[in-house]
Amino acid sequence: MNIYLRKAIYCIVVAIICYMATRISKWLTEKIFSKKSIIVKNPRRANTFKSVVSNMLKVAIYFIAVLTILAELGVSKTSLAAVSGSIAVAIGLGAQNLVSDMISGVFILLEEQFQVGDIVTIAGCTGTVESVTMRCTRLRNADGTVYIVPNGTITTITNKCKEFMNASVDVGVDYDEDIDHVIDVLKDEMNVVFNEVKGLKEVPEVLGIVGLDDSAVTIRIVAKCDIKENFPVEREIRIHIKRRFTKENISIPFPQRTLHIINEKGE
Repeated sequence: MNIYLRKAIYCIVVAIICYMATRISKWLTEKIFSKKSIIVKNPRRANTFKSVVSNMLKVAIYFIAVLTILAELGVSKTSLAAVSGSIAVAIGLGAQNLVSDMISGVFILLEEQFQVGDIVTIAGCTGTVESVTMRCTRLRNADGTVYIVPNGTITTITNKCKEFMNASVDVGVDYDEDIDHVIDVLKDEMNVVFNEVKGLKEVPEVLGIVGLDDSAVTIRIVAKCDIKENFPVEREIRIHIKRRFTKENISIPFPQRTLHIINEKGE
């Protein structure tokens, strides 16, 4: 068999093995860091590890495949060492940011600063963490915009998903209503909410009056709830308040404007 044909076949076989190895490594990481994993019990932390480990394995497999192909093509070990040395020098001189990103990625992973699925604000960008790699973090905001943030640029992190989230609801009542009675009604209804609405960690708290607006007295309710359950909880609280206010004949005002028409006599 022609030596060049043999080398070509060898390279193709290595490429196929490389492709299969990446698929198998992805499948293994999916299994190891699945929801039923006993290694990492926190699902969001498992997703973070899965993202990082999967990318590291992929890079390692590609690197080994390239070295194997170069060796088959006749590149000597000395040349490979020289190439590796050149790459190291290049990284040292011109890729400090890449090294910084990777080091920051390690600390993010080890210190649990945030995890896949968390809602965070990083470098002025707010969104849900979709993936964390050794180099960068991918966020997606509410309207679907994707932000790719290099890990090395991350200095301050605002994480809204640590242990619990707060659901906050403001409700306005008419100035003619008895505020003490309204607050008592709300407190009683929050006990009902706690028993009927999923995702709450404790009975929602009626904080009291937070505003004297143009057409309403504003009362705020805050509820401690499970992560990412704040919006469903807020919707349920509003439904309960509306039904209870209707039952108690408590008025929820709408903005009004009074016009005074002055007739001026002409000269």
